[in-house]
Amino acid sequence: MTLRRFLVLLAVVSVAILIVIVWVFPSDEDFQTKNPFWNGSSELSSYHSFTPLASLAELPAVPGGTTLILVPYIDLTSSELEEIRHFVAGGGTLVLADDYGFGNKVLEHLKVEARFAGQVLLDPLFSYKNQWLPRIYNLSPDSVTGDVNSLVFNHATCLMDVSDSNVLALSSSFSFLDLNDNEEWDSDEPTGPLPVISQHTLASGRIIVISDPSIFINSMDTLDDNYTIIENIAEITSSQLLIDQSHLPYSDLHQTKDVLASVRSALTTPVGTLALVAVLLIITLRPIWPRKGEGIGDIA
Repeated sequence: MTLRRFLVLLAVVSVAILIVIVWVFPSDEDFQTKNPFWNGSSELSSYHSFTPLASLAELPAVPGGTTLILVPYIDLTSSELEEIRHFVAGGGTLVLADDYGFGNKVLEHLKVEARFAGQVLLDPLFSYKNQWLPRIYNLSPDSVTGDVNSLVFNHATCLMDVSDSNVLALSSSFSFLDLNDNEEWDSDEPTGPLPVISQHTLASGRIIVISDPSIFINSMDTLDDNYTIIENIAEITSSQLLIDQSHLPYSDLHQTKDVLASVRSALTTPVGTLALVAVLLIITLRPIWPRKGEGIGDIA
């Protein structure tokens, strides 16, 4: 074997190994149910039978008894917003968990007055480890907050324009909304208690608004009573638990996996299989293929 052929073979083997590693390595995006790391939501599936949705078009036509968890970090189209409205109005429960994403666009379309503030909520006194992890003690009696004594949020925001009758949870009196990101309270910044969880109705459906989606990730769901509120949300549903995956940011790894999946899908078609066989035959026969100016007898 010549050095050139050896290097080509080494390159092919290296690419094949890299493809296998990328294919089998777990997803690493925030809130993805296939991500087993600290920022993923893989443990949700071990607690309850959450069904991941690759598209909001997969929402059930008859949504009664179904709960959808939506973390909108990617913008939604008009048709997707309308699918959500139809889902809630038809009797579904929407858990809208957001902090700095596109949650306000969803609320506006659903004609809910509440809004996500979009700045970080800090609590220098009632917190877990530091002020970016505020503890939530003020909870109103409800099926969502039942048996919940405290929650821990992670770089959360708060809610605005929420009437008292809609509030399910408030931050402490020592919390504040850090409008200028200087990590200190200034006299023009809102102070607690500030709404962090609220509930609303639309026709026969229900909307639960949470100002921190981090309670659903693997590293947070076991802190204080975060797991209990997840259980409570699950118990609202009598038939199906859905968690949208289509509005979460894609990493380079995820995009590469999607490309490999598309390639694999193409190769399973008759045309793709034929093309693959042709390429393999060319690679196999290339070492004995007659060069230009050579005949079979010359090779022999």
